Amino acid sequence: MCAVIGPGTVAAAGAAAPVYTEGSMPFLLVSPDPDQVGTGVVGPRTLCAVRAPSSYRSFPVISYLTRVADSRRTAVIEDAASGAAARVLSRDLRESPPNQPDGTVSVEVMAADRDDFGPVVDRVLDTRPQAVVFAGTSATRAAACARALAAAGFTGTRAGVEPAMRPEFLRAAGRAADGWVFEAPYAEPRSATTGAAKAFTAAYRERYGTAPPRWSAEAHDAVGLVAAALDSFGSRESVAPGEVAERIFRSSYEGVAKPLRFQPGGLQLLQFEASSFLYRADRGSFRCLGRYDQVK
Repeated sequence: MCAVIGPGTVAAAGAAAPVYTEGSMPFLLVSPDPDQVGTGVVGPRTLCAVRAPSSYRSFPVISYLTRVADSRRTAVIEDAASGAAARVLSRDLRESPPNQPDGTVSVEVMAADRDDFGPVVDRVLDTRPQAVVFAGTSATRAAACARALAAAGFTGTRAGVEPAMRPEFLRAAGRAADGWVFEAPYAEPRSATTGAAKAFTAAYRERYGTAPPRWSAEAHDAVGLVAAALDSFGSRESVAPGEVAERIFRSSYEGVAKPLRFQPGGLQLLQFEASSFLYRADRGSFRCLGRYDQVK
């Protein structure tokens, strides 16, 4: 064995990390959030996350509000029920406003024990925002926010983050969900136009009889990254896991979902600029708009 793809949950990854690290075994996290796994993996670092961490959520949102929505006045509804996740997103938007240095961000906090977003929305709209961001992780509370904004007649840009991008949001918000934009760390290969994405989608349908689900393209790319690293050793009969780990972090791979490249300087971190995607709620489903840095 020279590499592991997985584990598939945060708890399992946290439990396995010390074992893999002690054995210099590279393990590639496809869907678990590396921020939740923690940063305690020390020594010969072999943890390789091929997805953007949750701490990166604000960047696609800020990029969209700047380049596409051109929001100069952005309001954030910070849902206290989401705890630290909401506070971090709210802080990031305050510290890096869309369209800086001229852009402004105002923040209103929604109490965790309240479910009527109407009063908070009224205060938010007093600032005449061009865009409103729901800083929270609950799909049902995001839906309540969407209904309140629609009832107040707000027609500007509305955005949220992936944990709230669930079927519950669409069902609970109804028509008020239409137009909402969400960031997500995974692609939707069936909606992509690249040859690789089309070929992968066709092969997946042929094998499993359905369209590729979430994370399938990312898992496929993790295999491709390991294979590319192994190919780089040429005709050698065997390699040590630690050598494979080192080679992975020096490799780049043009995947089906996205290019996999790692930051220089031995940081062993994915280059996040091309690693997240944007989705828009539209008539009862989420439609992938593409990689966030390519959406126009």
